Amino acid sequence: MSKHASATPSASSVPAFTLSRRRLLGAACVGAATGALLLSPVAPAWAAAETELAVFMDLSKRLTGRSDLDARFGQRLYDTLVKRDTGFATSLGELQGKLGKTPQGLSEKARDVTRQILSAWYLGMVGSDYTATVVGYPDALMFKAAGGVIKPRAFCYGMPGSWAEKPGFGRA
Repeated sequence: MSKHASATPSASSVPAFTLSRRRLLGAACVGAATGALLLSPVAPAWAAAETELAVFMDLSKRLTGRSDLDARFGQRLYDTLVKRDTGFATSLGELQGKLGKTPQGLSEKARDVTRQILSAWYLGMVGSDYTATVVGYPDALMFKAAGGVIKPRAFCYGMPGSWAEKPGFGRA
């Protein structure tokens, strides 16, 4: 046999999985990060936020009477509502317990939260003052309520500022 001929190594001499220091260190880091995330106080807060979002979506479906609400749009609405009102999440829990009652049986705070949820879904924006936040105008339920016939335009006719000119009477 020549010295350049290759010999087939036996099955026992080649390990099925080579463990290098880099792989061992990577696996240890991933394991430590996963354990830290699961045992940290962030995990219960993350689960609580998911629960609050589920309550918001359930209330939204009950208030709007629609079961086909967009979950991503709902997430954005919920985040914006919570950002504007820090007590919004606790108000959701109170409203969920009282929703079977007549509107006269609801407290003023529960009626306000109901108005906020409905106006956010139907108008696509949160708030009504000069600091209102537009979350998703084309996704608003006001267009779906019309049966999809009305589509919001994303452009204006005419030149910029043409709306400011006095309209002419008749065409020449």
